[in-house]
Amino acid sequence: YVYFTRSNYFKRKMEVNQEQENNLKIFKSSWVDGKWKNLEEFPYNSDDYSCGHPALTEDGQTMYFVSDMPGGLGGTDIYKTTYSNGTWTKPENLGSQVNTTGNEMFPYIHTDGSLYFSSDAHNSMGGLDVFITYYNGTRWVKPENLNYPLNSVKDDFSFSLSKKDET
Repeated sequence: YVYFTRSNYFKRKMEVNQEQENNLKIFKSSWVDGKWKNLEEFPYNSDDYSCGHPALTEDGQTMYFVSDMPGGLGGTDIYKTTYSNGTWTKPENLGSQVNTTGNEMFPYIHTDGSLYFSSDAHNSMGGLDVFITYYNGTRWVKPENLNYPLNSVKDDFSFSLSKKDET
């Protein structure tokens, strides 16, 4: 299966809310007989805010994603949900150690539990920079900027590592 972000549209027509905004949504699709089938919408999607950039743990039981849903700290925040009893739990905002009044985006969760993400409001070199943090058992530690040469004065995002951590 695959989880992905897509614009909100139905039968090839863009759907908009009362403010004429088209928000992003998370979907799941399954690979069946050589084709992507069984499109399912993430239960916390909304026409009134965006959900996107899903990143699953290796076992597929925890998802980190980005949203500008009400109750967040800023532009877009990173949330966590777990798959339990056949459904995703209510999303939990990762809090002010990770999220800011700016935009946190593009989460990637490594097999060792490290969370990589981009932000334009932490100690940034300019635009979006890639940061790393981890949960120490009681809280998320202060995110660390991965600095140059990974980051630059431009937007740097969508970080991931190969299975062997070589690239």
